[in-house]
Amino acid sequence: AAADFIISRAGSGSIFEIAAWGKPAILIPLPESAGDHQRKNAYAYARSGAALVIEESNLTPSVLLTEIRKIIQDTERQEKMRATARAFARPDAASTLAREIVALALEHAE
Repeated sequence: AAADFIISRAGSGSIFEIAAWGKPAILIPLPESAGDHQRKNAYAYARSGAALVIEESNLTPSVLLTEIRKIIQDTERQEKMRATARAFARPDAASTLAREIVALALEHAE
C-alpha cells in the first residue's frame, strides 16, 4: 500500500494483487515460466495500460532506471495507470466463482 508503483514478475496472482491495489507497474516476466504464461500475462495486462513490460533479456540497470524515472516524473501517466489497474481488478471474483459453483452443484443435485 505504501508503494508508488510496483516492479514484479508477472504471475497471475501478482498481477491481480497489483490491480487490486491500483498501482502502476513494471512487469518483468519470468522467461522460463510454464507455457510462457508470465509473458502472456504481462502483455495482456500491459495492453490495458496499467503496466509496462521489460523482457528479462532487455533488462539492464539503465533500462530499468530510465523506465522508473519516466513513470515517477509523469503524474498524469501514473494516474492513468492507477485508474486502469483498478478497472482491471476483480475483487469480487472469488465470491462470484463460489456462487456459480454452488449454483451448478445445486442444479445437478436434483
